[in-house]
Amino acid sequence: MKQVTLIGVGQIGASIGLGLKVEHGKKYRVIGYDPDQDVHARAEKIGAVDDAQWNLDVAVRDADVVIISLPVNRAYETMENIAPYLKDDVTITDTCSTKRSILHWADELLPSNASFVGGHPLVKADATGRDEPSPYLFTHAPYAIIPHPRSRPSAVRDVQAICNDLGARPLFMDPDEHDSFSAAVSGVPAFVAAAALNAASDSPSWHEISKFVGKDFVSMSQPMANDPAWVNGMASTNRDMLIYWIDQINVKLAGIKQMLESEEDVGDPDGPLADILVNAWENRLRLDLGIQPAPPTSAAPAEQLPSSGEATASMLMGGFIMKAFRGSKDKDDPTKYDRRKL
Repeated sequence: MKQVTLIGVGQIGASIGLGLKVEHGKKYRVIGYDPDQDVHARAEKIGAVDDAQWNLDVAVRDADVVIISLPVNRAYETMENIAPYLKDDVTITDTCSTKRSILHWADELLPSNASFVGGHPLVKADATGRDEPSPYLFTHAPYAIIPHPRSRPSAVRDVQAICNDLGARPLFMDPDEHDSFSAAVSGVPAFVAAAALNAASDSPSWHEISKFVGKDFVSMSQPMANDPAWVNGMASTNRDMLIYWIDQINVKLAGIKQMLESEEDVGDPDGPLADILVNAWENRLRLDLGIQPAPPTSAAPAEQLPSSGEATASMLMGGFIMKAFRGSKDKDDPTKYDRRKL
């Protein structure tokens, strides 16, 4: 039986504990520790851990695998604090949203008897602990695995086994690639939400504006329901990637602003502003249906077998989805916007 120590038992950490205990209780003994006493006590109450340790050194002393599930800006001090107490051949991993800094800190702080493997469960869930933990949170979700250059093969296997036992899908990645993708779809939305919230709330009319807030504003600003420590951690460890993607957003916004200033572009169902809105609508629908965009290719492939996403979409909405995914120009393609509505 492997001992897995969770450092941080908010929603993500506690869900890992529940996932390992519910389906594989005979394979793992789960120890939990959290610097927040309320979070710590809740994990013990809901049965996410076999034992909740209030002392960090005791929590990691006999661990075969240590999972750091805290905001990334807490990872440095955590590694520094646990380093003297780790046993030989221990595997260290994490669930943080950036990886280059984590890998560097692991190289700097962890002893040679420890082996670090970066991890990041890519669940569509809030990571603040506000939502209820679930043993099934990771089912079918991608789980990014980013090995350190000196990771032992057995350590990589440890992390992959936990990923599989949680029902997730391992996704091996390069740290630079991971941090760029994470900035694009996790970091930038948080800062766009912060900008929109602050722009509206800084208005002298915010008291009246707030009465207009509906599902669109709530959905758009959802990233800022997360603990700012998670977002600030992304900023401090992934500045260059965030700057790159914010620049891309600014280019798009500048283009939209220019179109809005043109009377010819506004309201034209075949104009560039309509193209931007329709393209965004279609891409969002494909995300909702789980249809992955095809990778760039120089030539169209021959007949392909359906992927799991295609198969699911086909069951939900019939053969139209299959045609849409493969580039059908069928007028009934449900992933194509009907421009007659514009």
